[in-house]
Amino acid sequence: MLKIVAAVAACGFVVFMLFNNRNMKTYNHFMKRKKSLEESIKSFTATQQYANQNMAIAVNQDEKKLCVSTMKNGSPVPVVYHYNDVIACEVIEYKVTDTNNQVHGQKVINILGDSVGKVIDGHSGKEEEERINRIDLKISFNDPQNTFVLANFLLWEVSKDSEEYKLASKDISHWYGIINNIVKKAS
Repeated sequence: MLKIVAAVAACGFVVFMLFNNRNMKTYNHFMKRKKSLEESIKSFTATQQYANQNMAIAVNQDEKKLCVSTMKNGSPVPVVYHYNDVIACEVIEYKVTDTNNQVHGQKVINILGDSVGKVIDGHSGKEEEERINRIDLKISFNDPQNTFVLANFLLWEVSKDSEEYKLASKDISHWYGIINNIVKKAS
């Protein structure tokens, strides 16, 4: 009997820890946001699509339309444009610029160059990993009401050597290529 009580208590403790773990809560929050964004573009017939916890993007190559959904005031807001209304795109990386990992608002536009970088600390002479805390795909439209959308592919601090950065770079490179081809064909 004592073994059964101990086993139930241990299982209860494990379940409690899993559901109250901050990482699990964060993961669940991200997954709910991703699902909400995916649902927001469900009615758009896509030939290619991508979604994360910050945005969803899709194209319909047959109808020549682009759909981007981002969160505004806690709700997904999809916008749909014809290819000829898409006028530009660029990749924007926000670097962490000091050794205390505080952001100084430096914006670095990186059109798919530098995949991995190191910074030399001038005071100690030691090498530090270059850190990024945000990567966006800025898509500009010929629309005075909505001139651009920032499709966010990464929104937390990571090293340029990390798998998260490499995956986000791969995904944003793919979508930059798609949007850039749309812009070139519309010109």
